[in-house]
Amino acid sequence: MYRAYEASSPQVQVDGRTVVAVLNGMLVRALARELMEAEGLANVQPGDWLSQQSWLNVYRAIQENLGADTLYSIGRRIPYSAEFPDEQMHDVPSALAAIDVAYHMAHRGGEIGQYKYVELGPDHFQIQSDNPYPNVFDLGIVTSLVERFRGRVQYAVRMLPQGKGALWDNACVFDVQRV
Repeated sequence: MYRAYEASSPQVQVDGRTVVAVLNGMLVRALARELMEAEGLANVQPGDWLSQQSWLNVYRAIQENLGADTLYSIGRRIPYSAEFPDEQMHDVPSALAAIDVAYHMAHRGGEIGQYKYVELGPDHFQIQSDNPYPNVFDLGIVTSLVERFRGRVQYAVRMLPQGKGALWDNACVFDVQRV
C-alpha cells in the first residue's frame, strides 16, 4: 500500500514528458512554475528524468494551494497530453487497461505502484489503483478516458476508497459501469 505523496524510494523517477504535460494542464501556470521551482524542477524538458518525490511534493503543494478540484482537472488532461499507448486504445476496456501501461512508461527506478484493470462483467470494469498519486487525480484520468472512448454508451464512474484516510492508505478502486 502506498501513502499519498510519498515515493517508495529516492531512486524512483518520473519522465519529464509527464511533468511538462501536467504543467500544460494547469490553468494557473505562474503558480505551477513557482511550485515546481520550489522543488528544483525549473526548466524541465521532455527527455529529462526527475525525482518522483520532488514531483509528488508539487502535487501536495497543488492540493494545499489550489485544492482537489485542480488535481482532478489535471488528471482529466493527462490522457491528452502524456504518452499513452494509443494504438492499444479503441474502447473503454482497452483505454482503462492502458492506464497501467502509460504509468509504467513514465516511471522508473523502483516500485511505483499500479493501476490494475479488472473486468467484472459486460460493461462493468474496475481500476484498482495503488500508487502515491492523489486519488482525485487518478479519478480525473479514469473519467477522462471513459468519456473519450465511451461512444454512445453512458457510464457511471465512482471512486470507492479502500483505506483509512486519503493521506494514509492511498489505495482505492474506480468502478466504471454502464448506466
